[in-house]
Amino acid sequence: MGMAWVLLVALAAALVGLIAWWQLAVAEGAYLGRRVVAFLYDCYARRYDQVKQFQPASDAVMLAMPILQHLTARGSRRAEARVLDVATGTGRLPAALLAQPAFRGRIVALDISPKMLQQAQAKLSGYADRVAWVRQDAQRLPFEDASFDVVTCLEAIEFFPRPFEAVAELARALKPGGLLMVSNRVGPDAWKLPGRAMPSAEFAALLGRLGLSNVVIHRWLVDYDLLLAERRADHSTSLR
Repeated sequence: MGMAWVLLVALAAALVGLIAWWQLAVAEGAYLGRRVVAFLYDCYARRYDQVKQFQPASDAVMLAMPILQHLTARGSRRAEARVLDVATGTGRLPAALLAQPAFRGRIVALDISPKMLQQAQAKLSGYADRVAWVRQDAQRLPFEDASFDVVTCLEAIEFFPRPFEAVAELARALKPGGLLMVSNRVGPDAWKLPGRAMPSAEFAALLGRLGLSNVVIHRWLVDYDLLLAERRADHSTSLR
């Protein structure tokens, strides 16, 4: 009987450890609330770029170029273009875009983690007059409807408390004819995020229901596809 209890306790401890690993390492606190997510990213902020090892050349092609091509095709004045990067982290998207001489617009970079924003500000201090930093939950963006020419959100939607409502918020902030660029979690770990991840084809259909068209799916990273879409002028961005 004593050995049975020891095995039971060991099994329970292993189960608790597995759940903790899933919640904190895989789901990054997504099921525990936004305060936990923000805390974890605060702890991780100084090592984030080192661990991720972003490739500027790849980001220029996959992230910056589609934005510049969209602005050119729309006849937008690049000097006046407004870009919103939600869950900017350490400023990956702003860094890629601001490095392009052809882009002369301004960026609003938003994140819930103050220490991630501090890292981004330090990294992009040379562009201080072209980036506004906002600490805010992505579920309720503090901007009026149709405020931005481009809205982006990379490697983050599956960690929001209500991810699909957050996508509607991204679309709401986008001008008619504007470009939405978002990543979708795929790959071997996507199944570990139930209710937060979906096949990219389903994600594309969701974007269609939100009034976005010309949806294009690109294979991007092992764990992410990249989706590009344009907001139509004749459609609500509500999920209802």
